[in-house]
Amino acid sequence: MKWSIDIKGTLSPVSILGAFFDKPNTIAYPKVKKETAKGYRGFHTNVLDSCIGCANCQDVCMNDAIDMIKTDMEYNPKNASQCIPRIDYGRCCWCSLCTDVCPPSSLKLDEEYIGVSNNASEFIYVPKNK
Repeated sequence: MKWSIDIKGTLSPVSILGAFFDKPNTIAYPKVKKETAKGYRGFHTNVLDSCIGCANCQDVCMNDAIDMIKTDMEYNPKNASQCIPRIDYGRCCWCSLCTDVCPPSSLKLDEEYIGVSNNASEFIYVPKNK
């Protein structure tokens, strides 16, 4: 009977110790904020004073990323439904169809695009009032 020792297989668990002394592969995000290109599709903004609550944005959204929520605040007297859009950025594909069908053009895409969080519920929110 012949015994053979697999040196490489025996030492492979020890080789991982070198990873403790390597520099990390991740970096702080973003180190330097870059200027966005003109017309870049970032987060949504909504001029709530002109939003009429028509829900066209919700109807045209192919990913069901927009739902209309009832609000107690009175922004626009023409908004009889008192509903404003809420956007789920986990579903949004930034296609801009919602901004195209908005009759008063109150819903727009801003050039702000950085959204980093560990909490998934922070990506479902009502667009900023501009």
